[in-house]
Amino acid sequence: MLFSRIQHKSIISLMFLLILTVASGIFVYLVSPLREPTFQPNSGNGGSLVPWMRGITESHWLWGANILAFLLSSNLTFITWQKWGLNRNTQWLRLTLMVLAWILLFSFFWLAFMSHLLSQ
Repeated sequence: MLFSRIQHKSIISLMFLLILTVASGIFVYLVSPLREPTFQPNSGNGGSLVPWMRGITESHWLWGANILAFLLSSNLTFITWQKWGLNRNTQWLRLTLMVLAWILLFSFFWLAFMSHLLSQ
């Protein structure tokens, strides 16, 4: 009973994170200076043209991408960990595979988010 509640909450949090990721991607697209027709690449008018966004630096965007990648990869790894049955003989193999899966997922999401940010 406890595991089914945990799995249910994990799926709900995964859906929330996916919605947050899509919303973040749309937000980055909408506040990008490339949407402005007068924008000149490699000129002095870089940065967001939205007035309340001017104080947000590149490091803020990078932190946001890192946090989203960490949360998504951790959530997917946790769900996979719950779905995989318990067996004492394969406990170290399971732990090793979950760590590798987390590293691969984090790398994939981080690269995807960074490429999206760099394309804007």
